[in-house]
Amino acid sequence: MNSHMRIVLVGFMALLLTGCMSAQALRDERIEAEQPLFNSYPSAIQKQIRLGQIDIGFTKDMVRLAWGVPDQIFRRTTRAKESVVWSYTQTRRYPHLDRMSVPIYFIDSSGRQQFSYHSVWVNRDTQEQFTVARVEFARGKVSAIEQLNGDE
Repeated sequence: MNSHMRIVLVGFMALLLTGCMSAQALRDERIEAEQPLFNSYPSAIQKQIRLGQIDIGFTKDMVRLAWGVPDQIFRRTTRAKESVVWSYTQTRRYPHLDRMSVPIYFIDSSGRQQFSYHSVWVNRDTQEQFTVARVEFARGKVSAIEQLNGDE
């Protein structure tokens, strides 16, 4: 790779992927499923892919092996060029329980309808989906990489 090219570290990959498997295990699975393709890359590229890193000039296949299938795909058109943008998202969950009183209607032992209030817990979880990275491809190769910067 050219020394002027940026190397993008993928610390957010662990956050993108949920479930029992780690980001590295999922990446290894993708590589194993496409071993001949992976083996066709130079060793420096293989190392970056194994680490979950992408770089300017990578192909779509290289990015897919390193980061997985994108969550969204956009077509970007400007006066200068047309490109494809892959978007990777993360979901943040906000667990929240509320306690509230609800009326309970019942028939008492003498056959009369009665009601009383009982406290119950109500699950009011919410979630938010947001973009953590975008990868732009021009002529089939990575031309730009954007990552969410949580520090600012």
